Amino acid sequence: MQIVLDTYGLNLSVRNGCFLMKTEGEKRLVHPSRVSSILVVMPCRMSSPAIILAATNEIPITICNASGKPEARLWSPRFMNIASLRRKQCEFCEQIESLNWIKSVISRKIAGQIQNLRFLSDRKPAIEQQATEAIGKMINNKDILDNLESRDTYSAKKQVLWLEASSAQYYWQTSGIRLPEPFTFTGRVKKNPTDGFNVCINYLYGIFKNQMETAILSMGLDPALGVLHRDGYKMPSLVFDLMEPFRPVADRMLFELILRGTPSDMIEKKEDSTCTITRSGRKVLIALFNEKLSSVVPFQGSNRLLKNQILSETSNLVRLIRKEPC
Repeated sequence: MQIVLDTYGLNLSVRNGCFLMKTEGEKRLVHPSRVSSILVVMPCRMSSPAIILAATNEIPITICNASGKPEARLWSPRFMNIASLRRKQCEFCEQIESLNWIKSVISRKIAGQIQNLRFLSDRKPAIEQQATEAIGKMINNKDILDNLESRDTYSAKKQVLWLEASSAQYYWQTSGIRLPEPFTFTGRVKKNPTDGFNVCINYLYGIFKNQMETAILSMGLDPALGVLHRDGYKMPSLVFDLMEPFRPVADRMLFELILRGTPSDMIEKKEDSTCTITRSGRKVLIALFNEKLSSVVPFQGSNRLLKNQILSETSNLVRLIRKEPC
């Protein structure tokens, strides 16, 4: 389970080897063996014994801002940091095997987006024509991607990025046009969105990012050394690479939530017309993610817990870097 500290002024301490969460009117004890991570989304107090208990049990602590973006992380020193693996990771980024891997990653992302468009068009017949046209163009991009061959990994990766961006444009232009207000949208907006969907999907992507970075560090990989995404200051490029096939999973979670009917107080409009997620809205999204994380989901042809799918994706990359059979 994930401990979510979302109550202002909550106190996290230790009693009898367990985490003690205490507010003005409530106390709760949780044994560390039941905890996979700790997420802080509101100002609270954490004692040093609680931090040490988390580190001893390899429980990462992530502190997020109101939009869900991680601002700080506390990691256990027991997370692997293997120099030999990271040297091989550097070499792998320049090898032709890295191109084949990233082709697979983006191809699976496009396939997931196509499935989402079919899901939406089945439930929103008004977008069937637009969805059919978008799917046709995305399938064409996927075919080009799957058959892409080159010994020049740099130029080939640029073409992969173009095909991914082109497919994403068709996908986002179609998927949000018939959603109920305030979730209607016609494109992805990463900063200061004015619709409810983009602000919510940004938040879900932020939670996914935290989960993926935890998996990467636990395997001993360098999260900043990506294969497709560019290197940059404070850029966890490998996290973004590995997240790609999972983004449609997050999209589907939000599509299903919206089509079921979301709480009326989940989204709040600000004076500048941008949207923000209310506290109750964050609770809904965190609960949705945690439920999905521990659920069996179909992904890339197999049915396993989503959290195991994330670990499997990361461990498969490690075996590929080490040139071991997957």
